Amino acid sequence: MIVALIRTVILYLLTVLALRCMGKRQLGELEPTELVITLLISDLATLSMQDLEMPLLYSIVPMVTLVVLEILFSVLALKVPWINRLLSGRYAVLIDDGRLDQREMRRSQMSVGELMEELRQKGIMALEDVKYCVLETDGKISVIPKKDATQPALPLILISDGVAVKENLQRRGLSLSDLRKIVKKQGADSFEGIFLLYEISGAYTCIFKEVTP
Repeated sequence: MIVALIRTVILYLLTVLALRCMGKRQLGELEPTELVITLLISDLATLSMQDLEMPLLYSIVPMVTLVVLEILFSVLALKVPWINRLLSGRYAVLIDDGRLDQREMRRSQMSVGELMEELRQKGIMALEDVKYCVLETDGKISVIPKKDATQPALPLILISDGVAVKENLQRRGLSLSDLRKIVKKQGADSFEGIFLLYEISGAYTCIFKEVTP
């Protein structure tokens, strides 16, 4: 009994520590990879709690490995856009400036009934009252009603942590050469010195990387 109690306490603390290392988002806000690793960690902890003859290291080593992999891929996702898209997918604009995008609806495998249900839950009864509706990467839906819209268009990230987001450049019909000209106008010599550059209706907002002492 004492052995089972000690093993349970150790696995509980290790599981909590592992989830804290992965981030502080709630279950409903987890990215797909985070949700998968959370489920795997819980299964590994359960196995050692149920089978007292199983060496504790048989659970601890895989748990630590999973957390290290998650942290590693999270760092890589910040630097390499295609890894981020592979692991997390991309958001889908279901309603753009009041227009329902049927192609995005099909790609996201969302029916009109499901969309209307989501809108009703947010107090919106008609599509014409929606300025923007975005299906986020965590599966949640963000809705901006027309009456609350303060921007004429959604912001589009062009540079993230020093890396050009080529998919968004294509959306705006911009080339890397065009982006370099925009960056120069913002007072930067290269993409690497920019933490975030986004565009809204032709207006650009640039945030430079902080210089570490």
